[in-house]
Amino acid sequence: MAVKSFQQLFEEKKGIVWAPCVYDCMSAKVAETIGFEAVTISSLEQRNAFLGFPSMTMDEMYTSSVNIVRSTNCAVLVDGEDGGGTPMEVYKNVKRFAEAGAMAISIEDMYGERSLGVRNIGVRNTHKSAVLGERIIPAEIWAANIQAAVEACKGTDCMVIARVDSTTTIGRGPAKMAGRPGISFDQAVRRAQLGAEMGAPMTMIQNICYRGGNEEWKRICEEVPGYHCYPDIHADNGQSDIEDVSELYRMGFQMITCHCFQKAAWKGMMEYGRWVFEHQNTVLPENDDFGYPIFQITPQTYPEMAEKCDRWVDTIERFKGYE
Repeated sequence: MAVKSFQQLFEEKKGIVWAPCVYDCMSAKVAETIGFEAVTISSLEQRNAFLGFPSMTMDEMYTSSVNIVRSTNCAVLVDGEDGGGTPMEVYKNVKRFAEAGAMAISIEDMYGERSLGVRNIGVRNTHKSAVLGERIIPAEIWAANIQAAVEACKGTDCMVIARVDSTTTIGRGPAKMAGRPGISFDQAVRRAQLGAEMGAPMTMIQNICYRGGNEEWKRICEEVPGYHCYPDIHADNGQSDIEDVSELYRMGFQMITCHCFQKAAWKGMMEYGRWVFEHQNTVLPENDDFGYPIFQITPQTYPEMAEKCDRWVDTIERFKGYE
């Protein structure tokens, strides 16, 4: 089955394309089994699952991402963070992701902990750190980074997403992201315009995901050309950002990302594991039939692998005694 590019999905869907966050081969295959046509590799969830450490090198990110890309028929968006921080690093890194089959990669305007010239002492998501140098990438360097990413994707189906970190103009933003660093919403819009000018087909402004953000959503779609991604849809206090996502599509958004699978996996493992720990048996995990035996959702299903193995066995038989 040929994997569709995001360009194809946007042209065929005529509605919002959902790309939920995944972190390994299994979560990507689960998303595909459910019916999603696209997934996003969350760098945060990827670090949790692949390393168990709050920082990840680009080589580690690449190794994990390539395995995920190979395991699913979904279009894969890679959260590329700052891509390496400088145009040359961005070019080299994006090129290998694109050539490996990633259908999109986002490059943001905030330095990661590993980037050249930035010394970040602390863990990013605690918002407590000592940074020597500016955390926000200067606009001119970020513009060159986006340009480098676009050039790296030439000859592939990979789409560059210019990601901008914003604190929002109204000042509320999603409650779960309170205190997150970023630039003002007006500055973010100007940067998104710059990203589009540098050739990025899609832009993504962070921290617009909160109920009542309609004014910002409309401004983005009206003032920034190209495709638009609505990142990390939220549900603060039991209410989703928006009741009907088709309204976002009518405004001019084509894609929504969200987090759900890693929390779901954690909850399921806690439930099954607690049962085994407390009851000293496997009655629940072995008999809790939810319709999908584990072999049906492994990245390479048994029938797929059986067909390959049959061919290999036939070859072995055919060449027995070959000198």
